[in-house]
Amino acid sequence: IQSMIDGCTQVVKTGLHDDRAGVDYIATLRKGATILIDAKTRTPGCSKYWRQGPELALEVWSVLPNGKYGSATGKVGWTLCESKNVDYILFTFDPADSNEVFLYPYQLLRMTFRRMLSHWWQTYKVDTQDSHTWESQCVFVPESVVWGALRDSMRVQVAA
Repeated sequence: IQSMIDGCTQVVKTGLHDDRAGVDYIATLRKGATILIDAKTRTPGCSKYWRQGPELALEVWSVLPNGKYGSATGKVGWTLCESKNVDYILFTFDPADSNEVFLYPYQLLRMTFRRMLSHWWQTYKVDTQDSHTWESQCVFVPESVVWGALRDSMRVQVAA
């Protein structure tokens, strides 16, 4: 993380309280500003499902509504959560799958995911994970597609 953030002097792994709030690391810059980072790591062997290089697991539901564990309302996934207080998402993989690491700005990723969800839902693999306490649901989108969509989200044309 430190090598990815210019001016970073320290990276600290958070404690259990911050970790439960979705902050895994706090990076500190030379002048004291802090950057909150949520780390997302894919299960080893995930590359066998990839069609276009590394895929990012973008969570639609953290707790699937009406899942087999009885939650009627569900809980929105981290990728869509408007109350999530984090600056960046760090995507990593098992070295056997990919040695690439991606650091994405959270709010831009969230806005882009909301805009693209319907299309990506129809285009890419959607899967449910069972934790034996709740079920979550993700869309698995190639990183190159997500990056292009982020770039498009930052660019608009205004009327002259």
